[in-house]
Amino acid sequence: MVQLEKAGIPTATILSDGFQDDAKASAKAFGMKSTPFTVVPNVYNNVTVQEAVEQTDPIVDEVITLLTTQKHEDETGSTVLASTQNIYESFEGVDQFDALDKFNKVFLDNDWGDGFPLIPPTKERVTHMLSGTTMERDGLVCLLPPGSGYATVEKIAINAVMAGCKPEHLPIVMAGAKALSVLDPQDARGFLMSTSANGPLFLVNGPIAHELGINSKRATLGPGRQSRINIVIGRALILTLKNVGHWYPGHLDMDTIGTTRKFPQLIAENEDDTPWEPFHVEQGFDPGTNTITVFSTGWEADVGDQGNNTGDGLLRTIAYSTTNGGGSYIANLAGELDDAPRGATLILVAPAHARPIANDGFTKRSAKTFIHTHSKKPARELINNFNVPDKVRVAWKWLYDLSPIEQEKILLPVQESAERYYLVCVGANDRAKDLVFGTNTPAIVEIEHRTGIIPDQ
Repeated sequence: MVQLEKAGIPTATILSDGFQDDAKASAKAFGMKSTPFTVVPNVYNNVTVQEAVEQTDPIVDEVITLLTTQKHEDETGSTVLASTQNIYESFEGVDQFDALDKFNKVFLDNDWGDGFPLIPPTKERVTHMLSGTTMERDGLVCLLPPGSGYATVEKIAINAVMAGCKPEHLPIVMAGAKALSVLDPQDARGFLMSTSANGPLFLVNGPIAHELGINSKRATLGPGRQSRINIVIGRALILTLKNVGHWYPGHLDMDTIGTTRKFPQLIAENEDDTPWEPFHVEQGFDPGTNTITVFSTGWEADVGDQGNNTGDGLLRTIAYSTTNGGGSYIANLAGELDDAPRGATLILVAPAHARPIANDGFTKRSAKTFIHTHSKKPARELINNFNVPDKVRVAWKWLYDLSPIEQEKILLPVQESAERYYLVCVGANDRAKDLVFGTNTPAIVEIEHRTGIIPDQ
């Protein structure tokens, strides 16, 4: 709609009730002050044809009016969502604890936090945080999706302070924000603005993980002291997404139910115990280079196999687990209007499984090929996940003409190719559990602009 309006073609967007604020925020995120819309009570996907007609008839005249009489010339133009001004405010109380409570109430009431208590970003704390990077405080790191907010070093530092980071963590937060910005725009806005339960997962590679104590082993995605560095850095990235990228619930983030995966998800690869090349080396970086990768996560599956000790058996179990999610070959690939693959699978493999797989001669590439070969679903099940034949490419439409029995007999791959699987060795060395996520194409960037601050031991 925005592109049509910018081209001088009037539009009228029909929204279901509850999406008004999102429409206004989305228009600004895509470069307009506003976009004309009207509202119906219910989402069209969830009503019968008769109900759709009944809720549309009353707005027909309004739609015609929007398309024929409203002038939009003053509404277009290059703009982004308004950024919070750098205004310092004082909070006073009977003591410092009372003042801290008042600060947290204001910030949390304005949705500037994640629901947990925040550390006040005082001038002194922000200045101290900025000592962790060689970039100037007003330097632009990126335009942060989904709202195209200006992510300056100072704005990121403010959120890092609130999350509990130390100065040496700041370059990782900056790189993570940059990684989000270089995601394919359709992928980035797709998972950040979706009504589905999606959240980012950040992967750190390189010597920096050991230097800063980022957990790559037991309970790397869990709470507790073992992952305290993971948590504060990941939290800083989520707060930056909210306050700089305008990723607020009901405003760009339109998740229906929500997910705990929108809380910090930051891990390091267990490069000490992996039998394969680390992920960043696989992506073309030198082993000594520090990188951060961002994956979208759409669903997850716990993989339990403590009976197999062969590569073939373990990979079959992993392959089966990849078929349990909601992603489908038809929905993610055949149904797209462009040729870019959208579906992918992230597999976090524990060392106790990675070793016997590698010992049986499987490289990372051949392991992914094996998984792809054995990750198949009946066409019937894939169609049920994406029962919208009009949006399917011509090459796949014949599947919808088959009988249910015929659809059950035809097996289709979950992903387009073996390259749509990403293997990362993570977790405890003595535990045989893996974790599978639905994802899309990730983005990886180098962690730069460090001052060399040594963390407290």
